[in-house]
Amino acid sequence: MSETRNIVVLGASFGGLGAAHYIARHVLPKLAQSKDAKYVLHLLDPSTHFWWHIGAPREIVSVKEMPHNKYFLPIADAFKQYTQLKDSIVFRQGTATDVNLEGRTITFTPHESSATETLPYYALVIATGVKSPTPITTLHGDHHISLKALEDMNSKLINAKEVIIGGGGPVAVETAGEIGAHSNGKARITLVAGGKKLLPALNETRAKQVQKLLEKVGVTVLYETRVTGTSETSDGKTEVQLSNGKTMTADVYIPAVGVQPNTQFLPKSILKQGSGWVNANPLTLRVDSAGPLVYAVGDVANADKGGALNMQASLPVFGANFAHDVLKQAGVGSVPAERSYKRNDGETQLVPIGPKMGVGAFNGWKMPGFAVSMFKGKDYMAGQINKTYLGDLVAKA
Repeated sequence: MSETRNIVVLGASFGGLGAAHYIARHVLPKLAQSKDAKYVLHLLDPSTHFWWHIGAPREIVSVKEMPHNKYFLPIADAFKQYTQLKDSIVFRQGTATDVNLEGRTITFTPHESSATETLPYYALVIATGVKSPTPITTLHGDHHISLKALEDMNSKLINAKEVIIGGGGPVAVETAGEIGAHSNGKARITLVAGGKKLLPALNETRAKQVQKLLEKVGVTVLYETRVTGTSETSDGKTEVQLSNGKTMTADVYIPAVGVQPNTQFLPKSILKQGSGWVNANPLTLRVDSAGPLVYAVGDVANADKGGALNMQASLPVFGANFAHDVLKQAGVGSVPAERSYKRNDGETQLVPIGPKMGVGAFNGWKMPGFAVSMFKGKDYMAGQINKTYLGDLVAKA
């Protein structure tokens, strides 16, 4: 009887879904020819649903405009299209707690269980992504946590008079713009930015344009100021302590300052020193220090500045190298050539300020505001969801 070889993808968000679809489309069908082993693709994620959290800034103010059933989609259903592989693709809801590099096993806790299970891996793809300070901007485990948090935030914002948002990056700016556009002047909104300008990825001129648009929807920006702490008051408000020694009181406070990689369960030997990012080879996306057939994709790989656009460029490189390594070792199918990833640090970012305004650049070229609002501000690129969810991004090997 042939052995079973598990290909495990940890994480089923943007990077994990892309990696799993690539494997299902371009690698598993060839591996099915093997007479020596049966290959099974396992996806492990704490959530049963993929969230298109690019749309979080508007979901924060209106889940009516951004309905849950459009932006939260069941992961397992995305793989029903591979009918010939139905016995070779398994989705597991659970949280990874340990990776044993020598034994090549993953320990995880299934959802709503206190017991742990162990899953041996033949090949491993780390795509666990990042976590923001709040479940209204990224998943914090089961997707129902974010669903409830978004609905609660919608309710709070209806009557909010004072809103404070911590952060100066795209999520903070877009959230401030959405709240401003939807409040119609009813709320006083303060954006507390730690830097000298907003949006580090954009140049000074475009950052100033963003500030002007924010001011049009009632947002005040505090520069070179950080939120150092918060506390709840007796009347249900939030007192926000600032790095300049002052305090502010808000009906709603939203932390939108940075993200942390979901890698706390990984051995430190495969993380970049002094950080939680996976020490992936930036050219091949292999994790060389983890042994053979281990890879990292998406933000957690830290091979570029992160984000959906960079991930779309790096996925085919991961896919080619994964297919090269696995098919060569299995001795089946045509083995593709290895590829190298070339990161692009050009000025690229689209930042809508509400549904009708925005500032953006693509590879250093200015994008007019109407183009930003049409492409992203209209519905936060809902028309692009299936390209990720159903694997159209990796339709070609």
